[in-house]
Amino acid sequence: MQEKDFPGLYQASDIASMQAQNNYKNIIAFDLVSMIFASALAIYNYQDTEPKLGVYVISGVLLLVSFTLTLIIRTKKFEDVWYQGRALAESCKTLTWRFITCAESFEVNLEKDIVKEKFISRLKDFSNEFKELNEVLNAKTIVLPVITDKMWEIRNLNTLERKEYYIKNRINNQKDWYANKAEFNKKKYSNWFLVIIISQFISILSIAFLIKFPESNWNLVSLFTTISASALSWLQLKQHQELKQAYTTAAQELNFIQASFGNVNSDEELAEFVLDSENAISREHTLWLAQKRK
Repeated sequence: MQEKDFPGLYQASDIASMQAQNNYKNIIAFDLVSMIFASALAIYNYQDTEPKLGVYVISGVLLLVSFTLTLIIRTKKFEDVWYQGRALAESCKTLTWRFITCAESFEVNLEKDIVKEKFISRLKDFSNEFKELNEVLNAKTIVLPVITDKMWEIRNLNTLERKEYYIKNRINNQKDWYANKAEFNKKKYSNWFLVIIISQFISILSIAFLIKFPESNWNLVSLFTTISASALSWLQLKQHQELKQAYTTAAQELNFIQASFGNVNSDEELAEFVLDSENAISREHTLWLAQKRK
């Protein structure tokens, strides 16, 4: 299944979530970098008034930029759009997979019109639940087909074909994604933690230097303290360790579910298999949304 094969509501919420996530992280990154540069300007204590005044002016501009970016983050609510858009997109995707595999409420023996009505009704419920996203969803995307031709095509396959398609395009795809993301976040967590440790160590050395040479005009303490604090803030924002654990758990759970793949031989067994799989996939996204709402 390609992105264009999913309902317009999924595509619109997915795009809105990714854009909000990028905007939020880019602004935070620029905010932190501005504060680091402002600290860097203060590492040397100029004795003459003119260079000292220049440093103060530039530092003031950087801090003003940082303050403005903080206000933008507060007013634009990028983080809320990011989380809610992701939750809506994943809900739509899960519903779509249940529809095309004839699982939960969309059984193969139901009339086409009944199945269509049920699917549209569930999407309406999702839309109402996240109605605050309407102002950021792309109107041209959201009016794309609710049920695409590809969705009907897969739904009309026989049980074995639907089973194979689901395993290949959903289970394997999602399991690999979780595993790759888990390793990616593990590596990023280690790298950023190393930056924090090195920065704090250099800060300690800088303090020792100033104790030994109190008359020195060089002071690196504030710079590396700011770098350490910024790296820690970025680490908390990205939540690499938490994501690594969540993705590892999800990949392992999907692997266990897939182990029962050979026992699926009927529409009823496929429906149950899909239900277990989609619950495992959606659990991680539901958990993150719940944490955001605390």
